[in-house]
Amino acid sequence: MKEYHFKPKEVIVVTKYLVKHIEENLRRGISCFEITPDLGITYINACVINDKLRIGKTFLDVELARSVIGDDDSVYALINNRLLPLKFYDENKKRFYKLRSLSMDKPPTLEINGIHMHRIEGIDPLSDAYIKVKSVGPLVNGYVLDIGTGLGYTAITAMRLGAREVISVEIDENVLDIATFNPWSRELANVRIVLSDITKAIQEFNDNTFTHVIHDPPRFELAGELYSYDFYREIYRVLRPGGRLFHYVGKPKQRRANIIKGVKERLRRAGFTYIVWIEKALGFKAIK
Repeated sequence: MKEYHFKPKEVIVVTKYLVKHIEENLRRGISCFEITPDLGITYINACVINDKLRIGKTFLDVELARSVIGDDDSVYALINNRLLPLKFYDENKKRFYKLRSLSMDKPPTLEINGIHMHRIEGIDPLSDAYIKVKSVGPLVNGYVLDIGTGLGYTAITAMRLGAREVISVEIDENVLDIATFNPWSRELANVRIVLSDITKAIQEFNDNTFTHVIHDPPRFELAGELYSYDFYREIYRVLRPGGRLFHYVGKPKQRRANIIKGVKERLRRAGFTYIVWIEKALGFKAIK
């Protein structure tokens, strides 16, 4: 299995929300004030000097930031006093990727072709990950398989909640590359990441390897194979006896009841027991 060595980039990130915060302080005649250079993880004092905000040893041209970012909700990286938008189109994959800001001080979400990869209505992505991970049960000293790394919120939460080791599998290297710019993804450096199609990678794990599996696939219409009986059998195989699965399903817009019913039935046929729907997490927990 090919491993991805995650190396977070220690850059200042800027959003339209941060720019508005700066402008509000300047309108009030305040030239030195507190800002967050990393979407709410830390706060530092910064001062405007000749229309440029000094952030540590870096300068942000406020007028340039206003004109470049405008009302764009992308996250921008401040590199060499220039603003790099964290969004791009991959011609080969025919996919458009964007790290989308939700506020000045919350973890961002990832959008692929306009579809956001996390729940964001009434909840932030990291809090959503916490609910999902808690649903799988206690993780202290656990060996966890995280299916679908994304920005790493699930894997990071599992480590924070006491997992001994987390192996996270991601099929799309572009997703991991953009995550290196996300301040909230930096703890992925402590996670073993496998760059592979999970339907192939899972076959390389031995029987009874993991104590927990957290399965957070794309929606059914985009990745039906990750909702299949054969794939559930593989998850069952790599779990230890008594091991626990959390399987996010979400709220399918079409045929919701049938999709949820089908998932439960296939999990049962695969051998899982105590299959319970958790409405708060929008998924099933189950036990081997």
